[in-house]
Amino acid sequence: MKRRHTLLIVDDEVDVLESLRHQFHRAYRVLTAPNARAALELLQDNEVHLLLSDQRMPGMSGDALLAEARRIQPDAVRMLFTGYADIQAVINAVNEGHIFRYILKPWDAVELEGVIRQAAEKYDLLAERKALISELQDANSQLVRANEDLARADRLKTAFIEVASHEFNTPITLVLGLTDLLRLSSSERSEEESEILHQITSSGRQLARLVTNMLTLLRADDFRRTLERRPVELATVVQGVVDQVRPFIHARHLHLKLEVADDLGPFEIDCDKVASALVNLMTNAIKFTPDRGEVALTARLDGPEMAVIEVEDHGVGIEPEAFRHLFEPFFTQLDPSCHSSGDFGFQKRGLGLGLSIAKQFVEMHGGGVSAERLEGGGTRMTIRLPRSEAVVDTAPTPADDRREPSPSTEVEPIADLGPPPARPTVS
Repeated sequence: MKRRHTLLIVDDEVDVLESLRHQFHRAYRVLTAPNARAALELLQDNEVHLLLSDQRMPGMSGDALLAEARRIQPDAVRMLFTGYADIQAVINAVNEGHIFRYILKPWDAVELEGVIRQAAEKYDLLAERKALISELQDANSQLVRANEDLARADRLKTAFIEVASHEFNTPITLVLGLTDLLRLSSSERSEEESEILHQITSSGRQLARLVTNMLTLLRADDFRRTLERRPVELATVVQGVVDQVRPFIHARHLHLKLEVADDLGPFEIDCDKVASALVNLMTNAIKFTPDRGEVALTARLDGPEMAVIEVEDHGVGIEPEAFRHLFEPFFTQLDPSCHSSGDFGFQKRGLGLGLSIAKQFVEMHGGGVSAERLEGGGTRMTIRLPRSEAVVDTAPTPADDRREPSPSTEVEPIADLGPPPARPTVS
């Protein structure tokens, strides 16, 4: 709805007031005052949008009135008219009253209507600007409060992670260390006691892996700041991963097919993070390969600046429509009959954190992780890793390619429990 502006006209000549009131009363709400004192009273009691004042009046002059009106209602658009060429009055009105226009008597009626209309338009523009500034200030205040809330939440999160890391890992370390000491303290134990110690150790290591993975996920927003690149032979990293998971391969009587190209050379990477990503993929392959089956690990170059590392198993896989959730935290396409606290038993599933962590670690290096279902059953996980920070991998990953997979390359999400930690010692 269009605003009906209030126009206050101040003049000591009654005929002038009546003439102007008659001219503008249809388009504006017109108030009239015969002197400055009456005008100030009206300004105190009414919202005035436009103020038109004569200069020469008994008592307070027009320029002084406009200056006082600016203090009372600063948003009103102020105008001065007079029949005298008083340059000093104009100067005072401009400097003190911040007038919009100076009008000489006698005025042209059409010209005066145009001036008043322009003054009304200016008032509307100023009012709109003021409203926008107020909205912006409110939005900024809300943003400041939101940022403060986020900062407090981040501090609480950091404090929680530190406390949780200490509170969880300290008793786990003690349990594993004391169990090792108990087992080594005597070689003459019954089969039942040995089995109990073995179960305690296995459960403790399982709990340690889960705690480590969950805390690592919580620290995900700090991964990039903690990336420590250094030149390292990629073949050495791959071999270290194989050595780490070899006991579990032997325990399941699996055959490992290992193919590492001789020309991999050095890569500028965070060795620990890349190794952790590979261990997560290898442990998944082990858990989803039947006893006495085969697991394959290959590493080769795709051009001089990109390595391709593939982890392949011939296990059971799961439904292909779940591929979109493959690298989401806690995704396992959980089947309660398959969930287990066992280490690397066939099809035993945990919380599904390892693939999410592996994906973040690889993407930190500018690379990507993808997965596909093999025609004969099983899964192939592929890591593309650039040689240095300056190399960008533009190949699509599951996060970038949302098309449905073809029947021969259906993406298969698999569950994960993550790498086994080093055995703690007690001194």
